[in-house]
Amino acid sequence: PAAPRANGAATAMNVVVAPRDAFETLRVAPMWGWALLITVVLMAIGQYLSTPATVHAIQSSWPAMVSSNPALAGLSPDQQQRALDRVVAFTNWVWLFSIVYVFLGALITTIVMSIFKAIGRGDAGFKQLWCAAINVAVVSLGVYSILNGLIAVVRGAASYNSTADAYRAIPSLAWIVPHAGIKLTAFLAAFSVTGIWSAVLVAMAM
Repeated sequence: PAAPRANGAATAMNVVVAPRDAFETLRVAPMWGWALLITVVLMAIGQYLSTPATVHAIQSSWPAMVSSNPALAGLSPDQQQRALDRVVAFTNWVWLFSIVYVFLGALITTIVMSIFKAIGRGDAGFKQLWCAAINVAVVSLGVYSILNGLIAVVRGAASYNSTADAYRAIPSLAWIVPHAGIKLTAFLAAFSVTGIWSAVLVAMAM
């Protein structure tokens, strides 16, 4: 039978408020256009809002980065400043590449879901898993980014004095170990409110 018509925008929003209904719809009517648009817009706005905080964190932690990196430490002060200027210039425009991050994130999620589908001998096709991944990205990337951006605005850029501060902006397990190294902080930050929420959504989708 032909797949029933469904509203892509409503389905994407249902991922947030009624995920079981959303995934049942995607099972019989796979779609991802509206979910992609919503995610990209939310992510772009969130990254734009958090850019001043990210820039301040980079500038504040730059001396420590230089001292720990032999390649940077061997440069002259002028060369080090130019390197910092390039990093800041790129950071100021990262929000324009939101669509690239959404596609890469959804692709990775789809691959992971495909692996577990094969292990569980499921019958979902790549299109269904891809559509589910894009719709989950509304939360994992869209909601996460907009929350991160709003928190950065409320806190103020001056409160971000290191990359670790940026990782700890959203409530996560990183809060439990406030003085952890950057690698451990980045790992624990993945277990955030939106990170756990997204993992549950992926499980429901499967």
